[in-house]
Amino acid sequence: MAAHGAGRLAEAEAIYRRLLQKWPEDAELLHLMGVCLHQRGWHADGLVLIERAVAAAPGSLPYGVNRAQVLRALGRLSDAETELRRVLRLDGGDVIALANLGSLLMETGGIVEAESLLRRAITADPWFVPARAALSKLLVDADAWDDVLEVTAMSDGGIASDTTVLVNRASALGRLGRRLEAVETLDAADPASAAVHNNLGNLLRDLGNWPSAQAHYRRALELEPGLFVAHSNVMFTMLFDPATTGGAMLAEGRRWEATRALALGARPLARDPDKRLRLGYVSPDFKEHAVAYFSEPLLRGHDRSAVEVICYSGTARPDKTTERLRSLADGWVDIHRMGDRTLAERIRADGIDILIDLAGHTQGNRLLAMSERPAPVQVSAVLGYGGSTGLSWMDWVLTDGVLTPPGFEDQFSERVMRLEGSFGAFLPRTDWPEVAPAPTGPPVLGCFSDPSRVDGAQVELWRSVLDAVPGSRLLFKHGTYDDPKMAAYWRGLFGLVADRADFEGVKGGWGAHMGVYGRVRLVLDTWPVSGATSALIPLWMGVPVVTLSGGHAGQRFGTAVVTAAGLPELSAATPRDYVRLVAELANDRERLAELRRSLRDRLRESPLLDGPGHARAVEKALRTIWRDACANTGGDRK
Repeated sequence: MAAHGAGRLAEAEAIYRRLLQKWPEDAELLHLMGVCLHQRGWHADGLVLIERAVAAAPGSLPYGVNRAQVLRALGRLSDAETELRRVLRLDGGDVIALANLGSLLMETGGIVEAESLLRRAITADPWFVPARAALSKLLVDADAWDDVLEVTAMSDGGIASDTTVLVNRASALGRLGRRLEAVETLDAADPASAAVHNNLGNLLRDLGNWPSAQAHYRRALELEPGLFVAHSNVMFTMLFDPATTGGAMLAEGRRWEATRALALGARPLARDPDKRLRLGYVSPDFKEHAVAYFSEPLLRGHDRSAVEVICYSGTARPDKTTERLRSLADGWVDIHRMGDRTLAERIRADGIDILIDLAGHTQGNRLLAMSERPAPVQVSAVLGYGGSTGLSWMDWVLTDGVLTPPGFEDQFSERVMRLEGSFGAFLPRTDWPEVAPAPTGPPVLGCFSDPSRVDGAQVELWRSVLDAVPGSRLLFKHGTYDDPKMAAYWRGLFGLVADRADFEGVKGGWGAHMGVYGRVRLVLDTWPVSGATSALIPLWMGVPVVTLSGGHAGQRFGTAVVTAAGLPELSAATPRDYVRLVAELANDRERLAELRRSLRDRLRESPLLDGPGHARAVEKALRTIWRDACANTGGDRK
């Protein structure tokens, strides 16, 4: 027993074998030997012995619980569930059985009962940490952040030291905007945990410290090389490095794939170039989210005689936007709790011709499921990410001629398909107010983007802008600043301009704060991460946006937006041009007034608000891609 408890499994096995020679039918010895073999990875041999113990003592709760654990390890989930339910009929308050059954049901899809069982376990024993770990994971998956904080707090007000609990609590704190507290929470977690480093990376990136974030993501991959979410985070966070090139992002993507042994299958392609195409859109953001401003007009505009649309939604908490989008699809599949293999099988069974990923390497993506090639043609949309996935199983990328001008092809593992018009069509909300009158008083320049998108070089640029526009101030407005601690944190990071800047949150949501566009003369796009939605909304509200263009798609969204709006002069090619452009425009009241009057009409007449036209452009591009596949012309992948 001492050897077993100390983890010396080989020594424990030898002792149990000697004892079983003397007492071959002793239930406890059979049970312990079975558990030892299970822990050594010999699950089938262990199960034989534990089942003999259960047969000898069917009323033993530990024997039944451990039998279920071994069955689960063997993949016999239904049998494991049956055994745990038998144990609970013997004692409905057995904490371990309650927690184990709850954890098992999380895996098999019985989420409602799983939550009930785990809460019963915590009620029965508030100090039983495995139940808190499992329940907090369930709640994280449901985006129930306040509930996560409640579950991860012990009855004495402390926090369980279990690493899973700490990771889940930190995730909740981060999503609630309490990122500094989240980082402190992970100080007590296991430094050998890949999940800890991945979470720290997320938090530090959101705090503007992308170099440290990358170090933690790479440490996570050292600890767990197959952790695809950490690889996606490395790729996404490269966008925050002003020195990143499109070629570097491509190389990083290929480097990860080269280390993995992936089973790349493919569904046979029906060689009918003119068939009605069955499209599958995959996104975690079919909800109130920036991407939905673009996905809704696309879904609404599709010609159903040419295409059939199935949406695969990874949204954890559906909202009114989700329901509206669902009504626009021919089919809707909730994939939030679906594993990669199951998702691939579902897409294959649905007979999807072209699978379109709308997330890239952003949070909640399902790129790994696509590695199984569930559709004969797989396409990435640059809209959702801003670069190449770097993955061989993605065939094409949808972009436009401004985001990806000629000569950018070597930045992509995918073949480049440029859409006619624009990379996307935007749908303004109907409850947004009319354009406000031009502001009076000293010039106020707004920046309403996530501050994590801002690099130190951008702050230097802002200081030059303020110097070039006498009497001007910056207005930073974002949900991040709702928390006074976070507002103070960012004020410190933006120290070069902090004495000439105001920081405001958006409590109650942006809908209650749209009047801010009547307070600013113009809006400054962020760099190196450029904005699409954060550029389009100000334009719709009558406020020009000045942007700095860059060398890859992620640095060119603002340029693509103002160009499609017919205002390419609002995009600067160099920092010096940027300062000059802002200074000239901020002091040109006549030009600002004309833009405030005309911007909505400009947008209405542009590709940016032409949902049906954009849908036709996408359909034309996908038809070209499909015919290329049917003809099997191949071609060099760029």
